[in-house]
Amino acid sequence: MMNHLKYFLIILSLYMTACNSQNNQAISESVSDIQQKNIPDKRLIYWNVDVQTENGQTCITGATASETAFSELRDLANEKNIGFEVKLLPEGKFKENSWGVVTLSVCNIRSGKTHAAELATQALMGTPVKVYTQSGDWYLVQTPDRYFGWVDAAGVTLKTNAELAVWKAMDKVLYNKQNGFAYIEADTKSAVECDLVLTDLLSISGVKKDFYKILMADGREAFVKKDECVALDVWKNKNLSIEKVMETAFNFKGVPYLWGGTSAKMLDCSGLTKSAYYHQGVILQRDASQQTFYGELVETESGYDKLQTGDLVFFGEKDTNTQKEQVTHVGLCMGNQEFIHASGKVRINSLDRNSEKYTEHYENGFVRARRIIGNVDEAGIEWVVDNAFYKEVLP
Repeated sequence: MMNHLKYFLIILSLYMTACNSQNNQAISESVSDIQQKNIPDKRLIYWNVDVQTENGQTCITGATASETAFSELRDLANEKNIGFEVKLLPEGKFKENSWGVVTLSVCNIRSGKTHAAELATQALMGTPVKVYTQSGDWYLVQTPDRYFGWVDAAGVTLKTNAELAVWKAMDKVLYNKQNGFAYIEADTKSAVECDLVLTDLLSISGVKKDFYKILMADGREAFVKKDECVALDVWKNKNLSIEKVMETAFNFKGVPYLWGGTSAKMLDCSGLTKSAYYHQGVILQRDASQQTFYGELVETESGYDKLQTGDLVFFGEKDTNTQKEQVTHVGLCMGNQEFIHASGKVRINSLDRNSEKYTEHYENGFVRARRIIGNVDEAGIEWVVDNAFYKEVLP
């Protein structure tokens, strides 16, 4: 009799485990459906939600920046009578005062709150970011191109709305050399306060001789040579010069490739195209797979003759009956079917089979081309000065 009871309890336990597993699977699928409906691109709206079971209790946990998804998750938890521990971001003090300003020449933004996490993107000194939450010494931030990631607290300084208003009132210039330095004194022989890279946004607190006195967001003061900077006119005039875009791109030639890089130090393929246009006041989407959806589509079915200087050319795998399209690489067209791109290093290749710079790999992987010139102000392509983040920091 005892053996029968023992076997019955074992079978009942296995049955309950199977039922719970099936129930959790169904809940996980519902959570996934909510994510796909409300957050088609998790790079642009933060989502880190999971279904967990502990001591037989099921709970939806995590965090999201989508109010709609948050509400639907809460409704799901109530409907299934399970736990709900999801945070709606921004949280706490960041609901009202959500601003931060980058304080490093180049700030690494990672996919997780650890230095071992994948490098997702970078932001340059003076870039405004929105802060959504804090975990130890790490902040979850969103960059002006709407990209989310985690940054070490050493890379940004938090600003209240009032502090940001003071910051906004200061005159600003752009650093205009590929690389350089800010000095402790108005003398290039004095000690270095920090390094600088192309398009760092600097706030000016005074002038001394041939130097600007700059005030960094974290309160440090330093001096930068005036002839190494340019006024914000290049951004404010909204006069996109493809020649200047290409000049910027060419100045990156030979710079090493770095996944997630967007600076003169190192960059990836979309970091190159993004940086070249950003220097001239235009914000592109962060990744090649995002950039490929915006701008005028250039007709390339009959060949590459219609490509113009400044067009973006995309590579990867085309959509077929057996596979979905996957865009994995982007370059900047130079004319004559040549393009400059970051692959190993920033270099030049060609789609012309008669060119010594031709590589069959790129022609086989060509997907499409998009034109940026004449298409700024459309979805996904934006003037810096019209961007909501920069409106908060530019005078």
